[in-house]
Amino acid sequence: MNFNIGPRTMKTGLAVALSILVTELLNYEMGLVAVITSVVAMQPSIMRSITYIKETAISTAIGVGFALLAAYTIGLHPLSIGITVILAIAFNIKMGWVKTVNLSILTIAIIMMSGEETINFTYLTQRLSLIGIGISSAFIINTLIFPPNHQKLLYDMIKEALDKTSFLLRVIPNKTMKVKELKKKEKDLKDDTKEISNYLGIINDEKSRMFINDRFHFMRDIVIFKQMLRVVELEYDLIENLELKLDKIEEISPNQSFLVKKLVAKIVEYHENIILTYEDKVTVQKELQQESFTAMNLTINDLIGELQQSEIEKWIEIFPVASSVVELMVELEKLDKYISRQEKKF
Repeated sequence: MNFNIGPRTMKTGLAVALSILVTELLNYEMGLVAVITSVVAMQPSIMRSITYIKETAISTAIGVGFALLAAYTIGLHPLSIGITVILAIAFNIKMGWVKTVNLSILTIAIIMMSGEETINFTYLTQRLSLIGIGISSAFIINTLIFPPNHQKLLYDMIKEALDKTSFLLRVIPNKTMKVKELKKKEKDLKDDTKEISNYLGIINDEKSRMFINDRFHFMRDIVIFKQMLRVVELEYDLIENLELKLDKIEEISPNQSFLVKKLVAKIVEYHENIILTYEDKVTVQKELQQESFTAMNLTINDLIGELQQSEIEKWIEIFPVASSVVELMVELEKLDKYISRQEKKF
């Protein structure tokens, strides 16, 4: 079992501690509200934190509005609170404010659960201050402690995904893994790909507002990371096609199966050499990389030559795998060229 304490985990804990200290200093009750808000408000980037503050202000205002309207119309009965929460959730979803709907609910709950028959505005002000304390604590810690190194975070995520694709492309042709474990690995890989894509989306949205020293180098890194993600996605497609078609290919033609497995092994080797070169762990001569790529081309030509003498039924089985291989080879060659022009500085 892995026990990993990353920067965001530490920042969340520090934001919680800061929230508690501030609420105790001000002698505010229900400091738990500030704690919950600080946890919810911790974001993966400084600019995302700023955006989140704006969204939170809207959600809190919605929560206050619904709570006050409900308090003076249908009262503070538990059923009234439940109805108000339902209406607030529906309104947030309708307006597209899904990310901060939990703060609207929290605001409604702390206002309407005052234990009194009517809303006390001193109580209301104090409870809203608790939300502000939580959000401010998260923003201050996120800004001052461990500012996110986007290149390193992204590359670490991509490297983990690439390691998984290499592993799967080694074991699937040799059938050395149980189906249950294989499916789990594939699901983890799919989740990783989605997470990387989301992170790249954050950077793409915020790149013009980020505090970056060498913006040109940073943007070239992002181009490389996008290409790496493209490779991961294509390797995942190849993995799926191998699972679906490899047994059938072996039945049709052992020689075609041998050529497919040889191609996959060459692709994994080429991919790993690219990553090792980028990390400056090995020096792979351009001539050797070109020879490796040429060998893959020759193998794919041999496979096509085999297919040209085959019936259409055989083409149907082999074509998805061959297509995945060719597309992946093209994208790997692009990645190789990008990496040769960019030094890894993070």
